[in-house]
Amino acid sequence: MTSDERDELMRFLRELSTSREPVDPGARELIAQAIAQNPSVGYRLVQQVMGLRMALQSYQNAPAAAAARPAAPVEPNSWGSGLLKTALAAGLGAAAGTVLASQADSWLDAAGSALDLGD
Repeated sequence: MTSDERDELMRFLRELSTSREPVDPGARELIAQAIAQNPSVGYRLVQQVMGLRMALQSYQNAPAAAAARPAAPVEPNSWGSGLLKTALAAGLGAAAGTVLASQADSWLDAAGSALDLGD
């Protein structure tokens, strides 16, 4: 784990530990059981959430970032290793899948309207 990854993980864990949101007792019990059976469940859960957050931020910032600079090759950074490597890949895959599914729905709706297929 790099120092940047460690800092990001610590920020995330602090945010979780200071949250005052209500907790569903049934869900809490199921999560506790899963972690008791396999301690790596907690690691994988944090990894998935952090990856999805990063993908969402990337998705939200993409239009502004693209407009602000000309296209350039992507350079590797510190997020390419350890805990966040898999998380980032999973999050980006999920975000890309969501965008593609939404676009496919639009295309199918447009094609159905153009062909007057009805429902």
